[in-house]
Amino acid sequence: MRAANIMILEMISMDSYEKIPGMIMKIQALKGGMSKAEQQVCDYIVAHPEEVIYLSVSELASASGVSDATVIRASQKIGSSSYQELKISLAQDIVTPLQAVNEEISEADPPKTVLEKVFQSALHTLNFTYNMLKADEIVLAAEKLMGARRIAICGLGNSSAIAADTQHKLMRLGLSASAYSDSHLQIIGASSMSKGDVLFAISHSGSSKDIVRVAEIAKENGAYVISLTSLGINPLSDIADLALYTASNETHYRAVALSSRIAQMAIVDAIYTFIALKKPDAVEGFYKLEKNLGDTKY
Repeated sequence: MRAANIMILEMISMDSYEKIPGMIMKIQALKGGMSKAEQQVCDYIVAHPEEVIYLSVSELASASGVSDATVIRASQKIGSSSYQELKISLAQDIVTPLQAVNEEISEADPPKTVLEKVFQSALHTLNFTYNMLKADEIVLAAEKLMGARRIAICGLGNSSAIAADTQHKLMRLGLSASAYSDSHLQIIGASSMSKGDVLFAISHSGSSKDIVRVAEIAKENGAYVISLTSLGINPLSDIADLALYTASNETHYRAVALSSRIAQMAIVDAIYTFIALKKPDAVEGFYKLEKNLGDTKY
């Protein structure tokens, strides 16, 4: 058994690490939607990843104080097709430890170390989000936005900057888009939406009461709702017709979700690019816009 598990580590290379997201971070994000027993399994895995890659299903069940079936269910809810696949992904985290990538920034850290931690966290978030995304979901988001009669983009706090950037990009493509960062205006906008309209709701936590309420109103009125949140179970993604996710591990000094905003912007850029590729008059529109904008520059 141990020889077989050593083979798991030998199967892993840096190239394969680039293709598979960090399992530890994924477990932490998803365990909130699991049963108490399944959460026990997740907690044990996160606390002892080096040990778990050498454990059988029964051994992990015993260590976690649950049944074998609970371990299998937890593995499936995490997104692995089998317990063996889960162990392979865990082994990858050990080869390139997530702790080093997402380590807390300390007051004692020299400037170079702080820079390294910030940039490594951003790079890891982009890589994790990329591997987690499904291309057909991005294409679907692009198609829904491109075919919308009217688009309302909502975000509060830090998410308002992403909402404004999304509006800017969609307007460059000739789409009718409005961004709202005021909760009252968001409700007014959602109340006037109907079938054929699209609400793009952005919230890092997915738990903002104001944004969730706006999504509820828009959906009740027949609008199609797209959400962009962090990975995990949250009220906003539950309401959405199409839920898009980013993945990040924010530290104490980065509680404003900096790395997740970078991933959100990358997703918006991907949607923007797909629309531009599908829109036959996009290139002509770009040239016309650049010419008009050029008149405003010295």
